[in-house]
Amino acid sequence: MERPRILIIEDNADTRKFLESMLKKDFEVITAENAVIGIDYARNQHPDLILLDIMLPILSGFDACSLLKGDEKTKRIPIIFLSAKSTVTDITNGLSQGADDYLPKPFDFKELMARIRVRLRKSSETNLGPMQIGELLINPAEREVNFGGTPITLTNTEFDILKILATRSGQVVSRQEILKEVWKEQ
Repeated sequence: MERPRILIIEDNADTRKFLESMLKKDFEVITAENAVIGIDYARNQHPDLILLDIMLPILSGFDACSLLKGDEKTKRIPIIFLSAKSTVTDITNGLSQGADDYLPKPFDFKELMARIRVRLRKSSETNLGPMQIGELLINPAEREVNFGGTPITLTNTEFDILKILATRSGQVVSRQEILKEVWKEQ
């Protein structure tokens, strides 16, 4: 199985090397020391997730995030800001630029790993294409369901259960598996 690819855009060499050494145990890692290089890497090396500093030379992380989210090639890549800027204004500004998450520095590495895994999981779920089973059409990215061309309104829980059953069409799915996947129960 291919390891997810993470792009780190960070100008501080020590932080960049620390992140690279810690993440390369679980991920393929690409690094860039500024946003211009990072945007080029994002467009051409197709990372699964980007860790982005805000205070960067040449182009700020905020501007880089806006450019990445406005580009058809990179707009679906989850971005997590890692920044020493930690005011509520900084965080809300970062999220309003299109970032998927924001973690102020200094950060706990376990928390960063948890956030990375959540973003990668959510990204893989939304990258599922529409599924058709007979007259049933399920679009996971938009959370829409149609049967015979008629839209069906489902709650979030109903949709999640239907998606699990559809992705495992033809297989028996136990109650425990549904509880584990939908309600995240162990």
